[in-house]
Amino acid sequence: MKLQWRQALVYFVPLACNLALIVYLAWQLGYASPMERHSRLQMFALLYAVGGVVVAVSGVAAFLHATARDKGPRAYYALALINIIVPTALLLFMLKFA
Repeated sequence: MKLQWRQALVYFVPLACNLALIVYLAWQLGYASPMERHSRLQMFALLYAVGGVVVAVSGVAAFLHATARDKGPRAYYALALINIIVPTALLLFMLKFA
């Protein structure tokens, strides 16, 4: 697999998932009624499933980047760490305010 495709899959797909989760959470909290939100666990299940996959992929990417002999750009390492933090923060935000 070419290096650019691998970087896109490991770094930018989780970033796109995080952005989609942010948009979905803003839409759900802004436009769904509180009774409808609390009666369904759809938002929690979606955040938990997608966020878990993003955290797993980004965690492996950050670990491999940190332990690699040939260090790549530090921006990719920072992006992997951000992709770990964002789903966790979104989940905690949703549990606190939703």
